Amino acid sequence: MSLVLAADYRVPDFDHWWARLTADLPRLPGLGAHHIVVYRSLEDASRIFVTIGVRERGPVDALPRMLSWFDSAGVEEIPPMFAGQVVEKLELDPAADVAAAPAGPVIVAAIAPVGRLDGVEGPDRLRASVHAAVARLAASGVRRFWIYRALDDQAEVMILLQIATERQAEQWIRHPDAAAAFMAEAGAGAYPPLFVGRLVQAIEVPGT
Repeated sequence: MSLVLAADYRVPDFDHWWARLTADLPRLPGLGAHHIVVYRSLEDASRIFVTIGVRERGPVDALPRMLSWFDSAGVEEIPPMFAGQVVEKLELDPAADVAAAPAGPVIVAAIAPVGRLDGVEGPDRLRASVHAAVARLAASGVRRFWIYRALDDQAEVMILLQIATERQAEQWIRHPDAAAAFMAEAGAGAYPPLFVGRLVQAIEVPGT
């Protein structure tokens, strides 16, 4: 199972950053990356959320190599990165909502702690609560629900939700399902606020 790195940060000039990123793709196989997915915020065009799939060599090896790539891409402030592995991928995809989203689905991303309760690890409890809420999630427009567990903190997770429309995403954020209690922790302390955006491009790194 590959390592997933994620970063939430701002770029002063998106077009310049994008040109540098795509021009630098040929060297990414040497860094161990096999895909990059880029999202752009709906509220702040300079805010970017990037996930990078890396062949598993452990975070100690992968992070320095990816940080050097950020530096070469012209990022002024190297962002903190989440490093983890997927523990759940639910494909809900309510067919009735697909045609209603001509601009593509909305992504809601959160990195937050989910602590231990009654002897049950937070990520395991979260998975159980999400499974129990599948019907409600689908009815709310959630098409995909991904959970990643951090490698350096077993009580920390990254959640990626794909929601059919912007309107449904706004409703979800205002009134999240009980299974999404973790959202209250996003933006607290060192954790970034919720990211709400759309896919810019999913890139398969050449040569991998």
